[in-house]
Amino acid sequence: MHENTTSEGNEAERVAPDGSGSYRASTPQRQQWSDGGERFRIFAVAQAAMMILLGVALFALEMWTPEFYFVVSFLGLLVVRTLLAPTDRIPVWWSRLNWVVRAGFVVFGYLVLRQLPVLLP
Repeated sequence: MHENTTSEGNEAERVAPDGSGSYRASTPQRQQWSDGGERFRIFAVAQAAMMILLGVALFALEMWTPEFYFVVSFLGLLVVRTLLAPTDRIPVWWSRLNWVVRAGFVVFGYLVLRQLPVLLP
């Protein structure tokens, strides 16, 4: 961070290293980086709630199959993952989530390949 003194001379103005602008050192306008635990809890609750609501909706609409539930839940995982992506540092849980997403793409590819004979004449 670069420090410059303001016209008053008693407060330091700091420029953020990520280029997001400057802020005064005495005002808590920027939060410190955390371990990502709170963001993980938000992610887990959002994903669980979305999956439960999707399951209930699919049952109510009489559209539930394990394959369709997986595809819709996986798309929801990708959306929630995009919305809650870490911005500062990459926590350990995010690296593990990347492996879950990769495994999900493998299962999704398997489901698509299984449906190819039905889709192609």
